[in-house]
Amino acid sequence: MWKLIFLGLIIWLAVYILKRAIKPGDLTNRNQPNRDQSDEGRVENMVQCTTCHVHLPRSDAFLVDGNFYCSKAHIENK
Repeated sequence: MWKLIFLGLIIWLAVYILKRAIKPGDLTNRNQPNRDQSDEGRVENMVQCTTCHVHLPRSDAFLVDGNFYCSKAHIENK
């Protein structure tokens, strides 16, 4: 019985040491981009289609007579 408890204690200690060796920041930042590659430079204004009221990025919208449209079909249906 004591051998089993001692073996469990050794395994727990090994796992504890391994967890301490791998820093918490290392695990959380592996799949995240660097701060230099953040979305800050790619943030874009959203606009709303006058016809269907769908929100879309400004670069994807069509601007006709001061109104934004999401497709050419909606421009024709105005």
